[in-house]
Parts: sequence; C-alpha cells; structure tokens
Amino acid sequence: MKRKILSVLLIMMLLTSVTFSIFAYSQADLDAIQAQIDEKKAEKEEVGTELDGTLAEIEALDVLINQSQAELTSLQEQITNLESSIAQKEAELVQKQQEYDESYKLLQERLVVMYERGDISYLEILLNSTSMIDFLNNYNSLSQLVECDKELLETIEKQQKEIEQSKTDLENEKAQVETTKAKEEQKSVELQQQRTDREAKAASLNAEEQAIQAEIDQYQANMESINRAIEEAIRKAEEERKKQEAASNGGSSSRPSTGANYDGSFIVPCDCRIVTSTVKKRWGRWHKGLDIGARYEPVYASAPGYAYNATNPGGYGTYIIIIHNNGYITLYAHLDSSHIYDGQWVEQGETIATSGNSGGSTGPHLHFEIRQASSFSDFFNSDFLDPLDFLPDVFTFAAGATDAS
Repeated sequence: MKRKILSVLLIMMLLTSVTFSIFAYSQADLDAIQAQIDEKKAEKEEVGTELDGTLAEIEALDVLINQSQAELTSLQEQITNLESSIAQKEAELVQKQQEYDESYKLLQERLVVMYERGDISYLEILLNSTSMIDFLNNYNSLSQLVECDKELLETIEKQQKEIEQSKTDLENEKAQVETTKAKEEQKSVELQQQRTDREAKAASLNAEEQAIQAEIDQYQANMESINRAIEEAIRKAEEERKKQEAASNGGSSSRPSTGANYDGSFIVPCDCRIVTSTVKKRWGRWHKGLDIGARYEPVYASAPGYAYNATNPGGYGTYIIIIHNNGYITLYAHLDSSHIYDGQWVEQGETIATSGNSGGSTGPHLHFEIRQASSFSDFFNSDFLDPLDFLPDVFTFAAGATDAS
C-alpha cells in the first residue's frame, strides 16, 4: 500500500515536472499575441482609412488639374487669336500709313505747283480759257482738287487713329489674358506639387500598411507555432502520463460504462443538478452548451487534461478550457474565479474554478461545452456537441430549459 502511494506521488511529481518543462507557452502567450494582432489590425485599419482619404484627395486633385489644363488651353487659344488680330491691325496700319503718305505727297506736289505758279492771276486763267465757263471750271477744279486731297488725308488719319486704338485695346486684352494665364500656370504648378506630395504620402502609407500586414502575418505564424508546440507538448506529456500510470498499476485500467453515449469519460462539472438551458436555438442563434444553475459554487474538471485560462468580456467572461487525451475539449464559462494555472494537469473531479456571472451572462450559472477537437483553434472551429449525450442522467430541468425560443 505504501509502495502504491509512493508510486502515485512519483507519478504526480513527474507529471508536474513534465508540465513545467514542456509548456513553455500557455494560453496567456496566445492571448498576448492575439492582443498584438488586434492592435496591429486596428493600426492597419487606421492607416487604410488615411490611405483611402489620400487617394480620394489625389482623385480630386486630378479633376482640378484637368480643369486647370483645359483653362490654360483656352487662354492660350485666346492669346493666339489676339496675337493674330494685333498682327492684322498692324498690317492695316502699315497699309493706311502708305495710303496717307502717298496722298500727302500728292497734295504737297500740287501745292508746290500752285505755289510756284503763284503769279498766275485770274486774268491769265481768263485769257487762257476759251470762255467764261471754261475759266470758272478751271478755277473751281483746282480748288476742289486740293479740297478733296485734304478730306482724303483727314479720313486716312482718322482710320489710322481707329486702328491704333483697336490695336491698343487688343494689346491690353492680350496683357490681361497673359496675366490670367500666368496665374493659372502657377495654380497648375501648385496643384501638380500637391498631387506629387499626396502620391508620396500614399506610397508611404501603402508601404506602412504592407509592413503592418507583414507583422500580423508573423504574429499569426507565431500563434500557429505555439499551438503546434502546445499540442505536441500535450501529446508527449500524455504519453508520459500513460507510461507512469501503466508502471504504477501494472498496466491495467478500467473505466465505467453506463450507456451508449456515457462511458464515464466525463462527469458533471459541479454539484448542482439543475439545467437552466440546454443546447438549442435561443434568441435567434444557437446556444452551444449546457447551462447549469450553479451559483458561486466549486467547478470540477469533467475529465482529466491540461487546463488553460482565457477571458472574453463580452461573451464567455472568465473561462477555462481543458484539453483531454481522448480527442475532446471541455469549456467552463462565466466563472467568478479560476483556481488553475496555464498548462496545469488536472484530474477528473479536481476543483478548477468557482462559478459566477462574468461576461455576457444574465445571472450566476455555469456554462459547459464539449467539442471534439485537439487544439484551441480547432475547438472554436469545431461543431458543438450536446453535453447531455456525454454526462450521466442525473439532471432535473428548470421551466423553459429545453424549449426553443
């Protein structure tokens, strides 16, 4: 008997040693990495939002740049047309100047002739005329000729002034258009610079987003690595435990079996035997476990395995997950407090927590789940099972516990 007790103590010591040496990682490590992943995802979302805003700014700048280019094109066309009109006016001025010069020269020549012949008297014009009518005609013709030349010169000079005024107006208009164009060109340069700055910012944000995603990928890879390490540690520890058990009891083992779905692998995880809610469709979604009306009472390990702590404020609250060696995992939720450390081996029936009212709970009770899985990630990806199929038939059911609503 003493030898058996010593053997049991030796097994417990070895298992404790294996647990501490193998479980370099725990659920706390996974939670820490998940927190880092969540933080990086939030950071990436912020960068993505800023990047979207910057890209929208670039699109808006593109619209303004296109409008500015169209305005510059229109202003250049106006300048070209004005330059053409100014050139035309300059040509007209040259033509009018030539006409003026020729008419003025002709008038000068006639006046010189009249001056040089200033000794001609009316008598000479009369004597040289064949008649009085001829005399009057000769005199009037000379006077009218000078008067016509004078009127022509005045007309040409007036037209010159009109052309010069028109040319001045065109040059003033051209100067205004060129000023407007210069401002528009400066605006276009500024818009292009703004776009260049936004593109640089977008490239930087894009690189930052990619860097954050690389960090997220690395964290997720680390999490997967830790999960694999934990699973491998559990497998090795379980093998060691089985070897020690076999050595202590001569290799024999037995488990009770009382039915098709109950073989003694799982026990009721608390002293309370009142079920307040079963696995069912509730409030528009599935209630994935068994609610037992345990009010701040001891919670027991339903089967032996490695236990881990976890927290979900809006859901399970404080909860414990136990990985068993038979391909199953159990979950104990809405706890008031936990009495285990991460990676601890717990025996069936060992007190692991106190039931409570944490997380998304409407009152103190124990939420209990069983799923067929081998790791934390597998647990939440696996289909939920009905714990009543695996527990002994010892429960009574509160009103409405089994009714779907």
